[in-house]
Amino acid sequence: MMPVITKYVVERNGVEKMTFSSKAEADAYDKLLDMSDELYQVLEESTLVKDTKQRDALAMYLAQNKDSLLVALGAKRKAPPEKSAKNSTAKKENSALLNTSEPLKDIVIEPDEAALVNSDEMLDLDNIDNDMMDINSDEAA
Repeated sequence: MMPVITKYVVERNGVEKMTFSSKAEADAYDKLLDMSDELYQVLEESTLVKDTKQRDALAMYLAQNKDSLLVALGAKRKAPPEKSAKNSTAKKENSALLNTSEPLKDIVIEPDEAALVNSDEMLDLDNIDNDMMDINSDEAA
């Protein structure tokens, strides 16, 4: 028994342009050719590119880089840079944690023993006030 292989052929003016194994790829390429044809018409109206092969190549290039072209023309905003895979993995893990059906546990905050001040090391505020009074009286004299 022989396998059945489905192929999608993109054809323009009776000429086979490209063959694809998926309909989505064939449709995307067909759309690319449509854009290229429209851009070719715009370039043909100009006298800047007279050679038809160069005009065709330029039209295809512009169609293939339509997102950059739209950004350059101001019709589209520049896409933000993609975040690293590490960040997206962390977000997925956090999202999975938030979507669990387990109730949240109480958070216990424990004091940092090293940060506690020993009562012997505390400043004697009464003596500071008296010392300040002595300094002020000496300056007045």
